[in-house]
Amino acid sequence: MEFLNILIDRVDKTNVFNVMRGRMPSRESHLQAVVDEDLIQEYLGEIDRLNRIAAGMQNEDSNGIFDLTVSIRRLGESFFLQFFPEPVQDLLRAERGFLFLHVDSKLRRIPWDLLHDGSCFLSDKFYIGKNISGHWRETQHVERENLRVLIVCDPTEDLAWARKEGEGLFDALSGQVGPDKLDIQFLSGKSITKLSLLDAMKDRDVIHYAGHIRSSRDPRESGWLLSEERVLRTREIEKAGFSPDLLFANGCSVQNEDENDSVDVASAFLRAGISNFIGTNWEIKDSRHTLDFAVNFYRSIFEEKSIGESLFDARQTARRSYPPADLTWANYVLHGNPMARIYRNAERRTFHSSVNILNVRRILEEYPAPIAGEYARFQELQNGPASDRANMEMLNSLIETYESTIYITASIVFAGAISQGFRAEVPENNQGLDAWVEKIYTCLSNMKALKMEPPVPGLPESLTMHRENIEKLLGWRNGFRAGEIGPEDASSYVITFQYLFENLLADLNFLRRILLLYAPPDGAPARVLQGVARGENFRILPHENVSDLTDLEASAGRVLCFSSMRRALFSLDSFLKYDSETGLLKYNLEFS
Repeated sequence: MEFLNILIDRVDKTNVFNVMRGRMPSRESHLQAVVDEDLIQEYLGEIDRLNRIAAGMQNEDSNGIFDLTVSIRRLGESFFLQFFPEPVQDLLRAERGFLFLHVDSKLRRIPWDLLHDGSCFLSDKFYIGKNISGHWRETQHVERENLRVLIVCDPTEDLAWARKEGEGLFDALSGQVGPDKLDIQFLSGKSITKLSLLDAMKDRDVIHYAGHIRSSRDPRESGWLLSEERVLRTREIEKAGFSPDLLFANGCSVQNEDENDSVDVASAFLRAGISNFIGTNWEIKDSRHTLDFAVNFYRSIFEEKSIGESLFDARQTARRSYPPADLTWANYVLHGNPMARIYRNAERRTFHSSVNILNVRRILEEYPAPIAGEYARFQELQNGPASDRANMEMLNSLIETYESTIYITASIVFAGAISQGFRAEVPENNQGLDAWVEKIYTCLSNMKALKMEPPVPGLPESLTMHRENIEKLLGWRNGFRAGEIGPEDASSYVITFQYLFENLLADLNFLRRILLLYAPPDGAPARVLQGVARGENFRILPHENVSDLTDLEASAGRVLCFSSMRRALFSLDSFLKYDSETGLLKYNLEFS
């Protein structure tokens, strides 16, 4: 996966670009583009205006009518064409992966995530971070097995949703991550003093803040507003001498007379020693959506994702889930290195309950519908009364979930290869699941030899890492189907099968990053076949028309796979059929 550093300086009205791939200079160096200041300010003004419109829409009816992303996309594409020289435009269209922008302070307010290359927003294909010249410094941090998290919320006791956010985040993390992986502390209310807060912060790896932010023309005077108009200033944090790996701030800005913007507040915290800062482009109204966004971000952190990947995941989930006039997804920005990773599980391949609990919700909410539905059935059985019969039913349910995982994965691999012109060898319907597993790896190997991109990033690596366990589970599945595993042995098989299979599902992250869709023949909105709920109306990501990627009419009546990172939409019709009466997927080719 590509890692691009792009350095952008501004001299008068000329932008100067230097590109580095990793740490090596590329051909795209010392490129220039003349962009007038009034054009930049006009773009920023229009984006601010759309954000104010979004903030003014309070009810679901208006949210359902207005699709503000269409306007943001058009503005982003127009500005993209004006701002970047053509070689940089071509580079950004062709690449994907990590993008670290080092920008002149005069360009600090530009929301880079919202620029559009003609096919997608940059935030749809890149894990983006930015460094404003002179504000961020590279630091070396150890990836920790246990994260020490501090949640600070509503210290002035006048932001009801800020308190709800803090409490909801505390409950979510405490319930989903075990104490061996998380040390969490919660502070709220007027009892918070400067000294108590500085003391609580000094041994924390991650700080999550929900409350008022007081900004100042002098960045060192910016900080968090406490009760009685007291401010914990960034100069005081800097003097304390500690440097958390991450500060996530859902803050409402309270301006002084010498008004400052949210970007300068972020810069002040970076200068104070915070390694990475997640803040907002504009003031954001606290709501259930801001809480969900934060929870989804931290879920990905505890799945060992980098900060940039975790922000990408939370943003994509928000775009799929929230109404079209809601711009929560567009507001968050990372000041810092998108490749920074702050959590690493040293016992990655061994079972531990915290990862299991964390991933259950991911599977039920975000994996393809057949996998999510069958796994939900297993969860129901697992919570029921124990008996030999229940053990056999649980093992059968796990095996059915495994079969669906293999079949859907195979369908994506084969259809993705075919969509690129590769004639994949597909098993016959009488060859059994063993042949499907074998031909998955054969197809991926052939694609690699031909230097073809996989249909979904991360797919070959996950399958290669788990090949031994996939084949082991296949053997147990075959033994169960042949009647070689009886009720007396089912309990032990359930435990071991579950352990291996849930580790497999946890690492098959590409299943979360694709969407299975059904395009109705009557031209109605496409339906998403993801999660336990089925048949929901779907809008690609969700505000952009499918016609931007391909002709939807040509796909009417078909099941499709959409890969957001590849911006690829291809048909799975040879393998999967959608039953509109039941809202279920049916396998077009059977296996035994």
